[in-house]
Amino acid sequence: MTPRKNLNLSQTTYHSNITPAEIMQGMSNDKRLLSSKNAEYLRYIEQRAEAEKVYSIAVAEKTLYFKSEGHPVSILRDIVRGDKYVADLKRNLDIADGIAKACHESMKDIRASIDSARSYLSWLKAEMQSQ
Repeated sequence: MTPRKNLNLSQTTYHSNITPAEIMQGMSNDKRLLSSKNAEYLRYIEQRAEAEKVYSIAVAEKTLYFKSEGHPVSILRDIVRGDKYVADLKRNLDIADGIAKACHESMKDIRASIDSARSYLSWLKAEMQSQ
């Protein structure tokens, strides 16, 4: 039975006949993937921050507008957040936040894959030394 070879180790199924060189190549691929995910994560965090900024400004502007129109202060928060424009901005913020979190989780998975590969290499080394 041979290992299923893919671009990175996180997608490689371990089998008993996988070579240390193949594991190290997979780790190298995972490290490159992790580096690109770090840059991607930075972009997503910047997009999330921009979405939050736009949303916060819109909430402040709408709050002032509705307050100047004489709406009761006690329900102003609900009126502002119920505004279609503000609600769309909140949706964009939530989406940006979800994308950033998903990217972060992906980075954790890649790190776990690298750690697993290290452990597997250590185990193989111990097995070879005991023979």
